[in-house]
Amino acid sequence: MSNVTWTPKQIEALKLLSDPANDHTMLYGGARSGKTFLLVTAVIVRAMKYPGSRHLIARLRFAHAKLSLWLDTLPKALRAQVPADAYKANESDHYIRFANGSEIWIDGLDDKDRVDKILGREYATIYFNEVSQINYDTVTTVLTRLSQNVDGCRNVAYYDLNPSGKGHWANMLFIHGKLPTGDPAPSGYAYLRINPMDNRPNLPEGYIENFLAKLPESKRKRFLEGEWTDAEGVIFTDWDVVPEIPEEARLHSRRAYGLDFGFSVDPAAVVDLYMNGDDLWVDELVYDTQLTNQQLGMRMDGLVDKDIPIWADSAEPKSIEEIRRLGFTMIDGATKGPDSVDYGIDWLQTRHIHITERSMNLRNELENYTWRISQNGLATRKPIDDFNHAIDAMRYGCSGWMDQYRGELATTVTAAMLGL
Repeated sequence: MSNVTWTPKQIEALKLLSDPANDHTMLYGGARSGKTFLLVTAVIVRAMKYPGSRHLIARLRFAHAKLSLWLDTLPKALRAQVPADAYKANESDHYIRFANGSEIWIDGLDDKDRVDKILGREYATIYFNEVSQINYDTVTTVLTRLSQNVDGCRNVAYYDLNPSGKGHWANMLFIHGKLPTGDPAPSGYAYLRINPMDNRPNLPEGYIENFLAKLPESKRKRFLEGEWTDAEGVIFTDWDVVPEIPEEARLHSRRAYGLDFGFSVDPAAVVDLYMNGDDLWVDELVYDTQLTNQQLGMRMDGLVDKDIPIWADSAEPKSIEEIRRLGFTMIDGATKGPDSVDYGIDWLQTRHIHITERSMNLRNELENYTWRISQNGLATRKPIDDFNHAIDAMRYGCSGWMDQYRGELATTVTAAMLGL
């Protein structure tokens, strides 16, 4: 049973999804191109084909998963593909149970209890919806549950997104074939770009010409043309990518670590920093959610030199003390004040920042950390509160050098005022 008329590009996508050579398949491109409907349909087909199989469709935030998937795309796809008496919906736990015993679960990755429940089940399919919002470490953690043993069923992972910054891990992994470590990606990764023009028969008349085509250039490239593009109003522009921290920098630079605490939605981030003059080298060491302070300390052990200062978010004194008691005695809270974020951004903007190739999450943040847009569409001097976890760690790690710079500047200004 199918009441769907697929376009040629969508048929190409369905063939890609069914190719046994592909363990991981990503559909990316502009808005309203049919990506989510295609992938939800593929999950439904797999559930119907393999009795007793279990399948997960997840977004970062459960509230968004409920609105866009549970209440919209999934019911539409079910009505188009499956007789109404072939399944039942559990409205409290948000899963579909088919007559053959298969299940499709809708969930979010923004809550520890939800993630624990996800990790307590095995799946034959895991589909990450809007993966531009999900960090790579979270994806790899959830993928450990792609382990259900169903007769004749090959376990697969699906991904979709409207492309974001060029440094996003999905772009590097699928398009450029590189793991976050910089090593070549293994075989089994496939992708297809699919845009609104490829879904024109299913869109309202004039939607493309009257709305998407009239977006500002960067948004038009992303939501109409499906291109990986830098966001508007990016805060940091003077940065590049290096294979690793150069030996010269390691030997002749001041060094510190920066730590930003996180847990459920916001990841904990640890970066290694080397500064020499106006050059700042940064290496991402940790970037992950669901880490207790005990687990964070275990991750840091072996990565962090305990004789080097660690500057952390001073708003978390309990967490700082817990990390200190794990043997990181050089940890302290970064100086914070009413202007600390603005000053930190200003200070970092005067540096030439060099990011290691493996620091994919930091690179993605730098490409998407922007100034807030006012109601009249103009950039303000206030940063968005997003894409800033590794950046905050970088800012905290540099805080000791910033304080020193402030002191030197104050001394210079005072001397000048006194005519000395």
